[in-house]
Amino acid sequence: MFNGKFLTPCFKSKQPWKRLLSTQPSVVLAMSGGVDSSVSAALLKQQGYKVQGVYMRNWDSLDEVGHCTSKADWEDVQKVCSILDIECSQVDFVKEYWNNVFEKTLTDYAQGVTPNPDIGCNSFIKFGSLLDKIPEGTWFATGHYCRTNNGKLLRGLERNKDQSYYLSTVPEAALRRTLFPLGEIESKVKVKQLATDFGLLDIAKKKESMGICFVGQKRKFASFLQEYIDQPPGPVIDLDSGKVIGQHEGLYGYTIGQASRICHGSHKWFVADKLLDQNKLVCVAGSNHPALFSDTLVAKNWTWIHHQIPTLPVQVDAQVRYRQSPEKAILSQTPDGQYALRFTHPIRAIARGQQVVVWDQDWCLGGGVIDAVL
Repeated sequence: MFNGKFLTPCFKSKQPWKRLLSTQPSVVLAMSGGVDSSVSAALLKQQGYKVQGVYMRNWDSLDEVGHCTSKADWEDVQKVCSILDIECSQVDFVKEYWNNVFEKTLTDYAQGVTPNPDIGCNSFIKFGSLLDKIPEGTWFATGHYCRTNNGKLLRGLERNKDQSYYLSTVPEAALRRTLFPLGEIESKVKVKQLATDFGLLDIAKKKESMGICFVGQKRKFASFLQEYIDQPPGPVIDLDSGKVIGQHEGLYGYTIGQASRICHGSHKWFVADKLLDQNKLVCVAGSNHPALFSDTLVAKNWTWIHHQIPTLPVQVDAQVRYRQSPEKAILSQTPDGQYALRFTHPIRAIARGQQVVVWDQDWCLGGGVIDAVL
């Protein structure tokens, strides 16, 4: 029996997640209201599972300009589950999300680094608080594009949508309990076609969410952070000349490698560094300035997903961002226990706080938080 607090049970489920005496294997599916988790629900039911959908409520305040889509997404989850004739419930993780993900995100931005809250949400909420409430013997499932094999995390066949990067901190024990129904599907187009075939026409046409719920769909991230982080404006410095070329609105609102929105001369200026102790933003002219490239980084808080840790140093495929082609690099351990990666070719815009993730071909080994760029 699920031992968590539910906000809203749905349809015929008076006791959500209670395992029925049945020969059907049970699976609890994390549902978002989007096409990926909806098709996952249909596929699991088609494969003979007793599917129970759950929608996680992680945020509870309205956005000033747009709004968090949580209410509409929950309504879509209920519609999908009604069409598929499966049970669903909503569970509240607002407190857990605030304490374990949101506050850390704010702290990181205030300290001048660039975190990835999606990785934190998977680690602490979806594969943490949520999975902890699912009884042993019941499968867990998500709509991520990835695969597993004996606890190993593998890239999804749809390489353009592969999401193993976001699961690089999920431990092997959790992966052994998890199903990824979309892992073997080779294209997003096929997923949308399946949604139509399963009678989920509205979901098939639904626009894919690209933002973070607590920011809202129509709002700039920097303006959102301004409400929580008190940092004064300061000078913008041209790295090459050392001259002041403008003023920034708070260092938290800038990411290494991004266009700075600074108007000075005929150049387009890009962020090369943030000097927190001096409250200075350092920029360079042009998106391919040499200062934006580096071939070495050091990472902390490293997670090895599987117990088969490779002998170091070792050549791996590595990514410092989700939307990046894998690059060859040599992974080694530093004398103080951190991990260093030296890339074969310099990588653009490596930022402290980002997650670097490594693979052995399709096998995701794990990753860590970038602590230094050399």
